Amino acid sequence: MAKSVRSRRGRFVSGLVLAGAIVGLGIVLQSAAEQRSWASAEATVLERIKSGKSASVKIEYSLPDGSKQVQTLSENGSAHEAGTRVTVRYDLRDGRVVDSALADNDQVFWVLGVMLGVVALGSLGMNLLAWTRGRGPE
Repeated sequence: MAKSVRSRRGRFVSGLVLAGAIVGLGIVLQSAAEQRSWASAEATVLERIKSGKSASVKIEYSLPDGSKQVQTLSENGSAHEAGTRVTVRYDLRDGRVVDSALADNDQVFWVLGVMLGVVALGSLGMNLLAWTRGRGPE
């Protein structure tokens, strides 16, 4: 195994995996930080929609100008039944909501971050193995 990793192709692939994992981890962290900076509001769940294994919720919340916003958002965290209160984060540009998410969907970023972190550490180990000098003949 070590010989195949030390080949030119092995070094290239392990370097490519490391670069991809680091870029992916950066994107996940940036997205999480950006979403945390969005405005938030209390919302009421109007209905819970289940389609196969995925679920989404139809919510209603008020914007700062007093207008009501109704949206259907993906439910990645805990289950919310109709009538429950949830916190929603939204990105407001020029008076319009351009993106929104339930505030308890942060665990998606944790899962992706941990997975990409493990891949990055594994590929860092593979790169160290690929680029270090092997022992000479004994």
